[in-house]
Amino acid sequence: MPSDRAFALLETWTCYGQWLPGDPRGYVSNTLTEEGYRAKQNVRGTTYDRDDAATLRRAKSLQKHPALWLTEELAHITAEALLAAAVDREWIILRAAVMSNHVHVVVAECPDDGSAVRRVLKGVSQAKLNDYVGSPKSWWTRGGSDRYLHGEQAIAAAVNYGAQQARMLAAIENNAIVPLK
Repeated sequence: MPSDRAFALLETWTCYGQWLPGDPRGYVSNTLTEEGYRAKQNVRGTTYDRDDAATLRRAKSLQKHPALWLTEELAHITAEALLAAAVDREWIILRAAVMSNHVHVVVAECPDDGSAVRRVLKGVSQAKLNDYVGSPKSWWTRGGSDRYLHGEQAIAAAVNYGAQQARMLAAIENNAIVPLK
């Protein structure tokens, strides 16, 4: 019997310098206006802001390092770190998709605090990537998206969304790294 009490988080973040605020593809960030910044809209059913040249120019001017891309090898290291963080905390990664420029993770049995869960996942994976390359880098853009998933239908939709990502370099399903087809 389906449960409406089921809970998970869809955590999303980008590699440093990727998918900046103002991006033509869409973004979930504050938007620069003549009066200052308009707060980001990150609520289910809200359309993404997109293609704001002033916001994009400002975001590029604030970059401190070159943009980063994950290779297949770095994506697998990221996936291993995400999985280790989840297992250590007794969380379940129902689905994760690691692409060259961003990451999606659907995590269950975790605290009901999206930003804290995302910080753990990003922090552990950044440390593992730094260890691997032998020097400190800012692998991830600050912040990210926390989608709170309530009910089995919402969770299944997020898992399917993660499974359908194009150009995945590494994937996790039900706390196991899965081979890509």
